[in-house]
Amino acid sequence: MSHPGMADPAISIKPQSEISPEASSLTALLAHPLLQDPKFVAAAGGLALLLLFLTFFRQGKKTNKRNGPATVLLVGPSDGGKTSLFTKLIHGIYPQTHTSIVPSDTTFDLDSPYEDGQKKQIRLIDIPGHPRLRDEVKKYIADSAGVVFVMDIQGIVRNASGVAEQLPPILTALSNVSARLPPSAPPPKLLLLAHKADLLARPTPSPSHCPPEIPSSTLTASTDRLRSILTREMDRLKSTRGGTGGKIEGIGKVAGTSGGFFSKLFGGGAGDVAGEDEGDDDESLIWGGKGPFKWEDVEGVEVEWGASGLGATKGKPETESGNGLDELKAFLWDI
Repeated sequence: MSHPGMADPAISIKPQSEISPEASSLTALLAHPLLQDPKFVAAAGGLALLLLFLTFFRQGKKTNKRNGPATVLLVGPSDGGKTSLFTKLIHGIYPQTHTSIVPSDTTFDLDSPYEDGQKKQIRLIDIPGHPRLRDEVKKYIADSAGVVFVMDIQGIVRNASGVAEQLPPILTALSNVSARLPPSAPPPKLLLLAHKADLLARPTPSPSHCPPEIPSSTLTASTDRLRSILTREMDRLKSTRGGTGGKIEGIGKVAGTSGGFFSKLFGGGAGDVAGEDEGDDDESLIWGGKGPFKWEDVEGVEVEWGASGLGATKGKPETESGNGLDELKAFLWDI
């Protein structure tokens, strides 16, 4: 029983020196003169809100849907026929052309291939095939809805390995673009086009049509030949580099550049092309698992096949035309 004026022995009062050091440190921190300054508190809070806003703004910028006409790139090795296709689609003529040294970029009205009277605007960009100019692809691929890889179906037999070497950087770039798109956006498409298929037709198509009328059997044979050659070469590439799971420097990566926290946050950095590319592209996205290479294993890219031909050169628009561009036009229309 306790007596009045005496402390209850069951209740102990800790001396001031035994108070938790964590609570003491927090109290001292909150009592710091800077935190008592309203101007400093307002400035710190504003900076925190600004960084938070810019972080979400940067993320939102990456996942915006493409606006305006669909952008399609014409890429591939030199002398494949890209510029001839570009000129025919835009101007309706097929003149004698020379190897391009600068990209050609224009927007045109594409007539519906289904003969329903409709038109669709397409932004078409012809990228030169010279090795020193292929880096131009990186400037446009982030905004592209599709890529047409144009190959001379006769010439590829002589240079299959060199042509196939150009595909992994493009496939990788498209896969990484697809990974940054919102779930509702359609994935980018790649058309592997066996061009100059009319040269394989027997008998030779009539020169009065441009594009010519190419037998369906020739178009199918050209596509099958291209698929067989490229699949074999891509399988070879997978066996030599696909198992590393490494990264490539992309198509236009500048050596020696890097980005820190603020460069990534604000989209800066010398190696950041068009504000979209951050770091190296992951090439493992295109090789799939163990076993032979399969086109359907390429992540986030719809790979399609087609064949085309323009026939004899024509310096003026033709009133009669065959099916030589039907598969290419259908691809462009469905983008």
